[in-house]
Amino acid sequence: MRHVVIGAGPQGLAAAAHLLERGIEPLVLEAGSGPASAVSEWAHVRLFSKWSELIDGASRRLLLTTSWTEPADEYPTGAQWISEYLAPLAKALGARVRYNSRV
Repeated sequence: MRHVVIGAGPQGLAAAAHLLERGIEPLVLEAGSGPASAVSEWAHVRLFSKWSELIDGASRRLLLTTSWTEPADEYPTGAQWISEYLAPLAKALGARVRYNSRV
């Protein structure tokens, strides 16, 4: 059985990683054309949290099975959050993430 997660933003992608860890197959539906499309609207803004506060544990464990390298503990911009964490996480989830899907 698949569980549907609405949105491929930080919480949606983390929820999918947690479901996978529990042996549950997620299907992430994202209205935008890529991961964290809402974040991309403010990509130039520097976050108030460091990487260590932005990377979910289950997501980190999934990403460590890929060629991903965890960023140094600095304050990223929205664009960096996407390119260095959320996009690689969406890629690791593969076909489980579907874009341009409105619900």
